[in-house]
Amino acid sequence: MTAALTIVGLGPGDPGLRTVATQRALDGASRIVLRTTIHPGLDDLTSDQRVVACDDLYETCDNFDDLYPKIAKRVCAVTEQSDGPVVYAVPGHPRFGERSVRYVLDLAGERGLDVTALDAVSAIDVIVTAAGADPMADEVQLLDGAALSALEDEDPFAGGLLAASPSRPMLISQVYNREIASGVKLMLGRILPEDHLVTVVRAAGVPGQQSIFECPLYALDRQDVDHLTSVWVAARPELEAYRDPRTLQHIVARLRAPGGCPWDRKQTHATLRDAVISEAYEVVDAIDADDPANLAEELGDQFLLVAMHAQLAEEAGTFTLEDVFEGISRKIIRRHPHVFGDREAKTADDVVKTWNEIKAEEKATGAAPKREKAVDGQPHAMPALTRAAHALRKHPLSPSNNGQTDAGDQLLASIAAILAHGDDPEAVLRAALERHVTRSAKRSH
Repeated sequence: MTAALTIVGLGPGDPGLRTVATQRALDGASRIVLRTTIHPGLDDLTSDQRVVACDDLYETCDNFDDLYPKIAKRVCAVTEQSDGPVVYAVPGHPRFGERSVRYVLDLAGERGLDVTALDAVSAIDVIVTAAGADPMADEVQLLDGAALSALEDEDPFAGGLLAASPSRPMLISQVYNREIASGVKLMLGRILPEDHLVTVVRAAGVPGQQSIFECPLYALDRQDVDHLTSVWVAARPELEAYRDPRTLQHIVARLRAPGGCPWDRKQTHATLRDAVISEAYEVVDAIDADDPANLAEELGDQFLLVAMHAQLAEEAGTFTLEDVFEGISRKIIRRHPHVFGDREAKTADDVVKTWNEIKAEEKATGAAPKREKAVDGQPHAMPALTRAAHALRKHPLSPSNNGQTDAGDQLLASIAAILAHGDDPEAVLRAALERHVTRSAKRSH
């Protein structure tokens, strides 16, 4: 006969919040395994002779990945050795942030043990009550403080790992020490201003121990926190979630909507065409000037144009900004199998080779859309001087081209001569133009 194991949650710390089913399971158990005794409201259990606690295992493990399998082994061993029903009891709800329960369920399944997990009142229930929030109506985002803090270890490559929006409230649990509070602060700083007020909730729902207070985000890691601490983050107003790309998307939609901006409502893909090019030049200027602040601003202007073109397309029913994101994400993942797949590329040349091979496969199979380009393979809209430099590197002028009297041929020959000297025609012309304008300005004064 298989042994019976029931997993229960003891609630957030008030014994009065235990469910009837949980109390019945505890009363009828032959053995009770507590994940920890360090939690409020367990006085009736810590003195119970049927109880086996796992606090000693915490002392033998350096991290939770080592701890939870040991707890699972103890729970299953007690269950197999018992001649009656066994209860594994955890704080809160057994399915809310209780990683040990997953290990217990997996191991019990492997050993053929009959397991039942009961529902319970969770810390989330009492925290949202304390915050005066409706988790469904307010679309609350639930985050694990320890997991969130760990993302900071990926910095400066943590971009995109924080899957949260500042325009919706967040409830961050398990902020149980200052190190985690610091990591949470730094990660939230990617999407929130440093002076955004957050609410620190300690011992929510525990009679006589609950405390709630506000502090600015930058001071979060200066607060006293413990294993009963959570953080409530209020949402930013609709048009003040500046650090969320969806806010810009929404702003552009508002500009284009009926009653929006008359100028923006008049724009088309064609009227914004030259702006795409000019803003690209502004970005290049910021790069050349080694000006990070200006580069950030100019990239913003460029992204605004991306959002505008996507909004125009959505109105026409051709594509959306989400289609743009999906298209480029799929392409980059597909063309980097050495990063996201099982191919190898040890050098930059290997990467270029892989890229070109996959690009050719896409064209051959029709996976990539066919685009009409100029005969030299360059975009039609590329400036003629830049395009000439590209073309002449692949198709040098032959001796028969010498002596041409056509102005265009003469200009092409001059570009070829500059390339032959190892110079960049664009840079040479730019420098000459700067000298000419400077001299002209001096003469005019």
